[in-house]
Amino acid sequence: MNNRGYITGTKEACNGNINGYLYALVDIEKNNGNIYSFSDDENYHLNNDISYIGITNNPFARLNNHRCKGKGKRIGMVIFGEPEDAMTGKMMEAKAIYDYCKIKGDAPSHQKGHDTWAGA
Repeated sequence: MNNRGYITGTKEACNGNINGYLYALVDIEKNNGNIYSFSDDENYHLNNDISYIGITNNPFARLNNHRCKGKGKRIGMVIFGEPEDAMTGKMMEAKAIYDYCKIKGDAPSHQKGHDTWAGA
């Protein structure tokens, strides 16, 4: 199977996945050339250079969307948390963004809406 078929098949297989993932977007070069990777460090977002924090149940489709919608082709995804359900995932995402902003003084460079009253 060619690479395009693999990616399409993987995105379709992940569609409707009940598992969720907390992730950070990173520069591929700073991530040893890895487009997708995992970290056991629950504070990965605080201990590394990242540009975005999010949650998803389909990491392949989500990264593809990020790469196509202005964040650039040189970004990769590092999964650093696996919430047990969607509600917990939203709390983990909000806490990760909050902690990042408190410690670093501002949100990751591609984060939007962190400083508004807009909700999910």
